[in-house]
Amino acid sequence: METKDVVDYLQNYGKQLLEKRERLMRPLQELDQEIEHVSATVRALQKTNPSYPRVDPQLTEEFPIGKLRRLTQVQALIVIAKHYNGTIRAQEAKRLLIKAGVMRETKNSTNIIHSVILRSDKFSRIAPGEYRLKEEAPSKTKDEGLFHTPVQ
Repeated sequence: METKDVVDYLQNYGKQLLEKRERLMRPLQELDQEIEHVSATVRALQKTNPSYPRVDPQLTEEFPIGKLRRLTQVQALIVIAKHYNGTIRAQEAKRLLIKAGVMRETKNSTNIIHSVILRSDKFSRIAPGEYRLKEEAPSKTKDEGLFHTPVQ
């Protein structure tokens, strides 16, 4: 095969893969829409009739995904935790990070989230898969204390 033939073949194959990905993503997008519709219906029913049981607000409250774009994983986890009053569930965080494009869905994406949370040292474990954001201590500057001489 000539180089031109190889390039043509690879371009064609790439187009086929993109089409296949698009076909596979459609059911997932439809499922996400259905979940949003059900959540909106539950919220609407709860507003109109207070006798309906309240559900966990973390499940129904839609997180603003745009806040997570262009952040590191740790920064995104902190934003999520602050949105949910300082607590974070690893599975929910994983779903949000994938949806925002901060991370890809892989076989070990759950392990990655747990590792990021533990390595960041910004969260403390409160239950299996659930973490609380640690209180931020006032940060010292690099030079603070190095050249400090007591004033007399």
